[in-house]
Amino acid sequence: MHEKTASWGILQSEWLRKCGRLLLLLLYRFVIGWAFFQLLAMIVAGIFLLGILLFHPIIFVQTIAITEKLNHASLDLWHILKLCLWHYGIIAGFIFMAECTLSKSIRQVQRLSKKFGAQDVSSRP
Repeated sequence: MHEKTASWGILQSEWLRKCGRLLLLLLYRFVIGWAFFQLLAMIVAGIFLLGILLFHPIIFVQTIAITEKLNHASLDLWHILKLCLWHYGIIAGFIFMAECTLSKSIRQVQRLSKKFGAQDVSSRP
């Protein structure tokens, strides 16, 4: 009886370690997806700003010259940026995490099926 308890404790601790590693891996993938989206959003915003500065500088200068428009525009841009970076960034992080986990699982299943051979399920008793 003592032996079963010890082996059960070992199995339980291994299971907890595997769950902890899985959660850390999922968190790592989520952070990568979120950070990539943040970087991509900043690059796109910079390209849009550069396009406005290059092709329509008068509109940009007029907006900066009028303080009231600047305050209103900066408030609107802040709300859009906050929505885009935080809400959509979290969604993008979860999508990246799910896609990365799914693709690695599919690759592992393919590798194991090649290693052990495809077994026909209908031939089993």
